[in-house]
Amino acid sequence: MEQGRGTCAGGEAGSPGGRGVLAGAFVLLEEMARVGEAGLSALAAGTGLPKTTAYRLLGQLVELGAVEQHQGRYRVGATLARLGRSWTAHRFLARSAAGPLRHLALETRATVCVAIPSGGRMTVVTGIAAAAREFFPHLPGQTLPPDSAADVVFAALGSPPSARTPPPPPDHTANQWARRLRTAREQGLDLHQYEWGGERLCLAVPVHAASGEIVAAVGVAVPDPRRLAHTTEVARRSARMLSTSIQRLPPGRPT
Repeated sequence: MEQGRGTCAGGEAGSPGGRGVLAGAFVLLEEMARVGEAGLSALAAGTGLPKTTAYRLLGQLVELGAVEQHQGRYRVGATLARLGRSWTAHRFLARSAAGPLRHLALETRATVCVAIPSGGRMTVVTGIAAAAREFFPHLPGQTLPPDSAADVVFAALGSPPSARTPPPPPDHTANQWARRLRTAREQGLDLHQYEWGGERLCLAVPVHAASGEIVAAVGVAVPDPRRLAHTTEVARRSARMLSTSIQRLPPGRPT
């Protein structure tokens, strides 16, 4: 899910340092959140961890209840699911997004979400999995790749035009990144094509506070490029609905 993570985690997780072990464990957990469940070989390949390191970490996670093992395959466990439900920092935003996202999912039959910047990464606050959920399920707490459409929306539209252009993410040249940001400013959204199991399109539209500041992005994993114009129109409408809900908040109340 995260570009470049495998090299970093694989280089550190086998070391005795606690930070390296934790990094490797979280990389495995994120991979299981992405694929649902998988065997040891697939998880090691997907994370870039040495197979022996992945085996040891998975055993520890199973003992803690963070991971479940069934017939040689691993999946996220009940303990981690319970802890995940305690993430309530953006509860109002998630509640406000329920109606707009339901409208968007019904109209487009797409997997949809609302994402915000958190800890330096774009993170899903809430989502509805439909078509393309195998590509990205958009579960609460999941982080998006550094070249996600939501990242571009914030980079291109979330700061004054005079601000320094953020550096390009992996797989983007400086010219490609600058062109993508410029297009997003012109169109007021970003559309990104991923080469993952064929062509996959992801669309993101900004959500605005009363001040005009961008506080979130509505994302859509576009299931049918032939209906892109309709999907874009409905995504803009849903983002406006969510913006209106946020703008009704009393001053100073967190989203």
